[in-house]
Amino acid sequence: MELNYTYFKSESGMYVGYFDDFPQYVTQGYTFDELKEMLLDVYQCMELSKYHRDKLAV
Repeated sequence: MELNYTYFKSESGMYVGYFDDFPQYVTQGYTFDELKEMLLDVYQCMELSKYHRDKLAV
C-alpha cells in the first residue's frame, strides 16, 4: 500500500506532515528525516489498529 503525504516547514522550524487520505493524523519532526520516521510510526499504528479492530467480536 502506497500512501501519499503532504508536509511543510512551520514557522517554528518543525516539519509537519500527514497522509493525504488521513489528514486528521498530523505529526511532526525537527528534521525531514525525523518527520518521515514519525509518519512511518503513524502508519504502523493505523495498521495495528486495523488488525485489532478486525479481531473484535462486536
